[in-house]
Amino acid sequence: MNSLPISQWQDTLDRMEMSLTAATHALDRREERYERAVAPSAGEGEPPPALDRLDARLRDWESRLRAADELTASVDRELAERAAVVAHWHARFAEWEELLQRREVES
Repeated sequence: MNSLPISQWQDTLDRMEMSLTAATHALDRREERYERAVAPSAGEGEPPPALDRLDARLRDWESRLRAADELTASVDRELAERAAVVAHWHARFAEWEELLQRREVES
């Protein structure tokens, strides 16, 4: 009867344990960094300066996005107006072409 590959299983379990330990340590480090990032500064109950800078940048980007949205809307309106004018003239030229063809046939 064949023996079980216990040494291979043990090696695999050891590698799994090392991977889980490394992942746990990485998660702990991330949690510590997150807590430092959102913790009140010097116990004053105020957000850290980094969050204030992020809020300011967010407000700046919001205003930029609003301006871009307004510009996009105006461009869309202008393109729609131009498309309507082109469609109008296309219909006129088609009518003129039809009139010219009728005159050629009648002549």
